Amino acid sequence: MARWENEDVTGMGIPKPNITEIKLFNKEGRECTDDRRAFVKTATTTLPDKNTLTKYYIRFNRGELVDPHSVDFNHKTSLSEFKKVSEACFKLYKKYLVTKNRLYFTRSRRLYMEN
Repeated sequence: MARWENEDVTGMGIPKPNITEIKLFNKEGRECTDDRRAFVKTATTTLPDKNTLTKYYIRFNRGELVDPHSVDFNHKTSLSEFKKVSEACFKLYKKYLVTKNRLYFTRSRRLYMEN
């Protein structure tokens, strides 16, 4: 065994690690555990000073938001990826997933293109 494996490091001022919780949501807007079936996700990081930082992500394919309720939606999501978006864009897209009202999808897509 190496010396540092048994050494006490509590007095060295090493900060506690950040804790990140990832939540995935499927095409109905419900929480899921499978990354391949998820269309939106949030990553909430709890910092050592008890502050939280939340990042929002939406699934994109070929530079466009994925529309899971579309008629020509293909279930192959191998080429798709999550991209970081604003909170307002995330909320509109998630509302679209729940209500299936195309107005929210259009507003979310426009909001993403403006930023």
